[in-house]
Amino acid sequence: MIVTSLITAAMVTLSTLDMAIGSDIEIESFANPSHTWNSLNDPVMGGKSTGTFSVSDGVGVFDGEVVDVPSLKSPGFITMQTRGGSYPDVSSCDALKLTIMSTKEYQGYQVSFGVNHAPGAFRHASGYKAHFDAPVGEFGDVIIPFTSFSNFWDAKTGNQMVTCEENKDYCPDEATLKDLKQISVWGEGVAGMVHLEIKSIDATGCSEEATDLEITELGSFPSSDPEGNEIIIESFANPTHAWKSLNDPVMGGESTGSVSVENGVGI
Repeated sequence: MIVTSLITAAMVTLSTLDMAIGSDIEIESFANPSHTWNSLNDPVMGGKSTGTFSVSDGVGVFDGEVVDVPSLKSPGFITMQTRGGSYPDVSSCDALKLTIMSTKEYQGYQVSFGVNHAPGAFRHASGYKAHFDAPVGEFGDVIIPFTSFSNFWDAKTGNQMVTCEENKDYCPDEATLKDLKQISVWGEGVAGMVHLEIKSIDATGCSEEATDLEITELGSFPSSDPEGNEIIIESFANPTHAWKSLNDPVMGGESTGSVSVENGVGI
């Protein structure tokens, strides 16, 4: 029945009004980079690791080799990084998404963002960091939940010492997600050759709240007609429900909308 479907649709619309719709927010596309990227090689105590970063045919290329720091007898690190500039607000998102491909098997990839320093962590260990595995031989999306990042990590290995799950104090905070400030991709703590190609960095699982919707509180709706006749749910010539507008309430949203009835028509 048409009327049953309409009533059901109305109820679904009301019940899902505040539900998030997953989408992506672009942070960087190497087809048209909006940030300046460079490489940084391990400077600690005579580190010998070497790396480079370049952009070729719309793809960022992070290349190099992680080797042992002679004085420490353990692997150092290389990074590709960007600092400063403008970053989108990703505080409504669930995860970081890297569209990447590695041409070599390498187990020491990490990614970090922000500048927050965890109390008790090594003084140079700042920002929220997480490990990831890169697809080899073909591009793919690597999705890393923000809850997988921690800013309490070991400066020698890059590995987390206390995870976000173990202690929420080390989870990315809202201020950082509103402005990432800097991003780094690392080859760290594992000796080996690095060759990572990156198409883009995005935030994913971001909410898009419904805006400018005219809704009515659930009240009395007519039941279906067994004979299949048309049943009026609402006529704005003589409204039986109270209608109102709802504007985007999310994170200071500034969308505006209104609803009114003029000359028997809802506007």
